[in-house]
Amino acid sequence: MAEKEDLDLDVKPTGSNKKLIIIIVLVALLAVGASVGVTLFLMGGETSEDSSTPAVVAVPKANYMPLENMVVNFAQRGPARFLQVEMQLMAHDPQVFKAIEQHMPVIRNDLLVLLGGVSYEQASSREGKEALNQAILDAVNQILAQHGASGEIKAVYFTNFVMQ
Repeated sequence: MAEKEDLDLDVKPTGSNKKLIIIIVLVALLAVGASVGVTLFLMGGETSEDSSTPAVVAVPKANYMPLENMVVNFAQRGPARFLQVEMQLMAHDPQVFKAIEQHMPVIRNDLLVLLGGVSYEQASSREGKEALNQAILDAVNQILAQHGASGEIKAVYFTNFVMQ
């Protein structure tokens, strides 16, 4: 009979066990709620005007205008005798291109004179091409300013650069 008593371990929940389970569940829910609240408070925090999020900067639209092919003789004799250049002008204001079209004879003349003064050594190096690019940009903007055009060219891009 001792064996029968050992096997009879039927535990019936009493009222106090139900209360204990309810209290444990409530404490667990309270702990989860508190941790979520603290996390939101610390992460959300106060918003200051000196936040580290970058401001959205509007980038102006780039507009391009191709220039006709230009061919010039090099200023000095070297391995190549001719320079052929195609380029595009970039501006943010498309109205600048109307002034460029109006003054195209002056612009082409000045650019041909500028390109004609380049030596093969200058045109063959990266630094020389960058200097030539800046000189063209300055020349076009100077012509626009002399003729009272509003706006300016922001960049010059070589689309073809051949030395023969």
